[in-house]
Amino acid sequence: MEYLQIIFLSIIQGLTEFLPISSSGHLILAPFLFNFEDQGLAMDAILHLGTLLAIIIFFRQDLSKLLFSLLNKQSDPPTRQLAISILLASFPAGIVGLFGKDLIETYVRDPQFVAVNLLVWSVVFYIADRYSAKRTARRRELTHLSLGQVMLIGFAQALALLPGTSRSGITIAAGLFTNMSHTAAARFSFLLGTPIIMAAGLHSLASWATEPENHLVYTNSQLGLSFLVSFIVGYFSIKILLKIVARVGLMPFIIYRVLLAAFILLYF
Repeated sequence: MEYLQIIFLSIIQGLTEFLPISSSGHLILAPFLFNFEDQGLAMDAILHLGTLLAIIIFFRQDLSKLLFSLLNKQSDPPTRQLAISILLASFPAGIVGLFGKDLIETYVRDPQFVAVNLLVWSVVFYIADRYSAKRTARRRELTHLSLGQVMLIGFAQALALLPGTSRSGITIAAGLFTNMSHTAAARFSFLLGTPIIMAAGLHSLASWATEPENHLVYTNSQLGLSFLVSFIVGYFSIKILLKIVARVGLMPFIIYRVLLAAFILLYF
């Protein structure tokens, strides 16, 4: 795999992992549009771990407090409750990913499905965005979510395994439906994404380690470059998303998703 292709895929992963435009959808489209070969499990793992590091660095204070609260029962109760909420909300996606990933990889990895899913969930994101804008009730804080709200966001995240959905987009939308502010919903989405992105990266790494002869071979410099680029781009993508959703909501991303879906349907 050429270095330019590696950089390009790393940029796509870093941007789309966090922006609500679907990372899996873009990574499916790239080989069709640019005649790229599949990046393989080793590269997939490194890209996920690069974006994972971006979350860890950006939210290092939040994550350290959450981890400490889980290890210490005498810690701040609201922080401990948030940590438990994140763990509970991670289960649906983990279960679906464990038992349904192969089925999804086999039957729904095509551009037309991505396009339809982009459109369908764009409508949902728009409804969530308008619903939140019209709400005047007091906003929910991250540390005061009910079990029902937590599981709603968790099950929403599980749907993001379908290409074209967007993990960040659907979890933010679910947060908006539970009366969270755009900023709070985005922050919860990022914190919730940490265990899922870690699991995806480690799963790809383990799969590659058990059958390395069946996959592409990369040099250490290629893997290091992809990790660095996905980390840097991912870090700034988090900043971009938090600023945009706080000011104008999800609308810029909804417009992009609709335009991309129209392009895919016309092109293919």
